[in-house]
Order: sequence, then C-alpha cells, then structure tokens
Amino acid sequence: MRNLTEAQQKTVTLAIGLASAVVVAVLDNLAGNHYSLAIVYLLPLYFVTLQGSRGQGLCLALICIGLQWLAAQYAGGPLPPLSAVLWQHASWGTVYILSVLLLARMQRALSRTRALSLTDFATGALNSRAFYNLVENEHRKMKRYGRPLTLAYVGIDNFKTVNSRFGHTVGDNLLRKVARAMMRYLRATDRVARLGGDEYIILLPETDQEAARVAIPKLRERLVEMVADHEWPVTFSMGVVTFFSAPRAPREMIRASERLMWAVKKAGKNNTRYASFHG
Repeated sequence: MRNLTEAQQKTVTLAIGLASAVVVAVLDNLAGNHYSLAIVYLLPLYFVTLQGSRGQGLCLALICIGLQWLAAQYAGGPLPPLSAVLWQHASWGTVYILSVLLLARMQRALSRTRALSLTDFATGALNSRAFYNLVENEHRKMKRYGRPLTLAYVGIDNFKTVNSRFGHTVGDNLLRKVARAMMRYLRATDRVARLGGDEYIILLPETDQEAARVAIPKLRERLVEMVADHEWPVTFSMGVVTFFSAPRAPREMIRASERLMWAVKKAGKNNTRYASFHG
C-alpha cells in the first residue's frame, strides 16, 4: 500500500478488516452455538485500529457485534434465553470497544515517544540519531538512483557571548529560534537537525550546487534578519557540500560539510563556502 494515498490506505484497511470479520462470522456460524469464536473478532479489530484509525476500529467493533449476533442466530440448534444472548453480546461488545480505545491510546503514546526519541528537546529539530539514520537512507538512495543531494553545516558564531551577556535562557531561545527559522523557510522535504551545541546541519535532497547556491543565501538572509530583530550579536558560518555521487560511508558526508564549516570559522567566520563531491 506504499503507493496509495492516506485516504486510499484507510479505505483498503477497513475493507480488509471487514472481509476478515465476515470470515470469522462464517466460521463462528459453522462452529454452532456450543462453541464461540467471539475472541477471534479481536484480530480484525486490532488490524484496523493499528493500520487505520480509532474511528474505523470503533465502526468495525459495532459491525462485529452485529456479525456475532447473526452468526449465533443462524447457527442452528437451540438458542439460549434472550437475557443470556443479550448479556453475551453486550459483554463482548464492551470488550471490542474498550480494546479499540485502549489500543488506539497505546498507539498514540508510542507515536509520541518515538517522535520525542528522534527530536532535539531544546529546539524541536531532529537530533543526531535521527539525522544519521536519515543520511544513511539518503546514501542508499543516492547509490541506487545517482541523484545529487546537498548538506549544509551551520555554526552559530559567538554563541558563548550570548550566554555570558544575556544568560542561558536567552541562549536557549536563540537556538530554538534559529532551528524554527530554518524549518519554516526550507522545503517540506528538507530536514534540519541539531548535532550539538550551536551547530546544525541541513539535508537538501535532490539538490545540486546551482540550487543550493540559490537556497542557502536566502536562508542566511532570513537568519540574519531574525537575529538582528532580537539584537543578538551572532553571525553564521556555513559549509555547503553537494554530493553528485555517494562516498564510501554516510558519515563521510556529514564530516565533509563539518570540515568546510570549520574552515569558514578559521578564516574569520560569518561566511559560506561551497564544495562538491564527485567521488
């Protein structure tokens, strides 16, 4: 279902869950009134809730209650008293609905935990772990398709001055504002990570050097305007490397852009240098 839209994926998921529930109902009917497959209805419910949504899971839960009742009605043989039938279906219906609600809550909690594990707490950008995984994935794609990509390593010049003059609270605010400015300006496909201290790195997929020389100066202008508005005495050193072929290891890409950024700092800071890697 990778090539389907989100709406199409949910529709397919619900259809699969509904078909599975019908199969369970048929088997439940064949088992007769002496045996119950009520617990098996949980399998399509779990599938739809995890792959679809809580709303779809609740919808299927109501359908399962109806299917379970139909399976019992047409199973043949003597039926238990009406009160017992109502109690049985109400009990299992409660189990179905509560299972969907609990599973959906657990899934949301896991999603939040996963997102936090990949995010830098102070800035909201990706953390180093998430970025390294991202670069490894892009490295594999580059080796397969040969499309260029650009990494821009950004260091904040004189950041310690902000901490010493205005305090760490202002320094943390500066780090957060820089990250948000970059994430807000760049494309949805670009990724920003904080690799520690006052250093950030930007991944621009399928971006050659010509495109990078257009995007990065505009980003620098945005950052300079932002720090000027707050009267923060900082500048930015940037090392921008465009890769036209994949180096041996993904982390070599990060190290190449970092070395270029440090060359800018040693040459006087507050500048951008570009380089390209052809293998």
